[in-house]
Amino acid sequence: MKVKIIWNICIASIFFVISNNAYSQSITIPHDTKQRLSISNLSLTGAKFFDAYMSKNVGQRHLAEMFLIGVLDSTEGESWCGYKVALPGSIQELIYIGFKKESEQSLNRRASEIIISIMSQKLPCKDRT
Repeated sequence: MKVKIIWNICIASIFFVISNNAYSQSITIPHDTKQRLSISNLSLTGAKFFDAYMSKNVGQRHLAEMFLIGVLDSTEGESWCGYKVALPGSIQELIYIGFKKESEQSLNRRASEIIISIMSQKLPCKDRT
C-alpha cells in the first residue's frame, strides 16, 4: 500500500513538471488588443506589423513571425518563388529592409499587401509571365 502511494505521488509529480514546462514554453497572447491577431482584428497595418516584428517583447515578435509565415506560406509559388530560393534568414532580412524602405503613408496599407509586394519584387518567379 505504501509503495502504491509513493508510486502515485511520483507519477503525479512527473505530470506536474511536464505540464508546467509545456505551459511555460508556450506563446502567450499579449493583453494589448491592438496587436492581437484574432478574427475581430484581421486588417493588420504595415506599421503595426513592423512594430510587433521589431518589438523587444518576445510574444509580439512571435505573433508577427506567425503572421509573416502565414502570408509567405499562402503566397509561395504564386506571388514569389518560394523557400527553395531563399533561406529563412534571407527572407527576414528582405522583410526588414523592405519595411524600412516603406513610406509612413505606405505603412498604413495592410501588412499582408506589403509583404507580398516585397517578396514578389525581390524573389519573383522567373518562369511566370
